[in-house]
Order: sequence, then structure tokens, then C-alpha cells
Amino acid sequence: MNDYYGKLIKKIKKLKDRRLFVLRQTGLTGRISVRSHGKALVLRVREGAVFFNRFVKKPRQVGSVVPSSPFLTKAMMSKIKWDDARYVAELGAGTGVFTRAIVRRLKPDGEVFVFEIDSTLRTMIKSEYPHLAVYGDATELHRIMDNQGISQLDYVVSSLPFAVLPPQVTASILEAVYKCLKPGGKLIAYQYSKHMKKYFEKRFESVRMSFVLYNVPPAFVYECTKTKKEYKKECVRH
Repeated sequence: MNDYYGKLIKKIKKLKDRRLFVLRQTGLTGRISVRSHGKALVLRVREGAVFFNRFVKKPRQVGSVVPSSPFLTKAMMSKIKWDDARYVAELGAGTGVFTRAIVRRLKPDGEVFVFEIDSTLRTMIKSEYPHLAVYGDATELHRIMDNQGISQLDYVVSSLPFAVLPPQVTASILEAVYKCLKPGGKLIAYQYSKHMKKYFEKRFESVRMSFVLYNVPPAFVYECTKTKKEYKKECVRH
């Protein structure tokens, strides 16, 4: 996985036209008329450029060259029963692709807690959704939920590149996620390989996997369900 990022960065740095690369990766070449695609197109190009630049600077933190595709977004959101979604946390929000989808679907009395460690991307989300709670370090999930008086989360949506994060960071985040999920709660996460499957299976009682071809790169979507009641008291407000 580390070789993949190293080769990709070398390829990117040799490019003469990075803007064209972004357009190709987001599927926008050949149809970049603002008149025909309007604000959605402008937003996608802008976000793609920002995401691309953050990847070049911090590839193992950002984890992808471009934001998630509409196909991956639909696949991730379809795993959530929105009538049951009262408290949702999003880890690794990036430019806010999943954030928008969650906000659109969440019930009026629902709450979403957004985590993004990159300060530039975090500022973008805050400027678009000033009313949302946006935090930095996902390893602080348990502490922050406790401080907010949230006893348990219904869903956690993750875009974090677990496979390239330091193992201790990945373990810490997964432990925090499991602790804060209610029995029956789910972690919905995507990865670019099956590397994390065995780790998810060690932590969660049920793990289901699906594949999304139309994304850059193609992605595996993991639906990890907590069925046991461990850690319930640790998430309750004191």
C-alpha cells in the first residue's frame, strides 16, 4: 500500500497539467460546460482541486486523489436506516461529500458530529455548515461524545484510510468507534482493498462487504455491526 502512494505521487509530480488530471479523475473531461452543469460542476471541480492538492502534501492522511464519487456516496448512505439514525459521527470528512449526503437525509432532530484532521478541509466544511460540530482528531471520538452528553451513536460513517494509518492509530479509532456505538449500531467504512477485513472481523460481530467499481480508485464498502453490549456504560454521560 505504501508503494502505491509513492508511485502515485511521483506520477502526479511529473504532470504538466494537474488541473486536467483532476478533471479526468472526477470524470469531468469532455463535459466541463458550466452552462450545462452549473453550480454542481463548479463545486465538484473546486473540491477536486483542493482534495488533490491536500493529497499531494499529505497522502497518507488524506488517503485519496479525489473526493468520493456519487456511486460510492449512494452505496455508503444506503447502509443506513435513516428513521433510526439519531446520532451519527463522520470520520475523515474531506471536502464534505458524505457530510452533505448525511445532512440531507438526517431527521430534523438528528445530529451529526464531523471529524476531519486536515485544517484546510475542516475550514471548508465549517464555512458551508457553520452550525455543525466539526472536530479534528478521530481518536478523540469517545471523549468528545462523552463531553457532549451523547450516550451512544447509531452510526459511524468513515472515510479514513485505515490501511495506511499507523497501526496504533487505527486500533485506537476502532476501539473508540466500538465503544460508542449502541448495540445494533454500525460502522460504515470504505477502503481500497480487503486489507482491513480481518481487523474489522476481529472487532465487530458482523461484517458485510460490497464493491463499488465506479470510484477512483474502486472501493470496498464495509458494513460492520456491533451486536454485543460491552462498553455501554463507558459512553454514558457522567
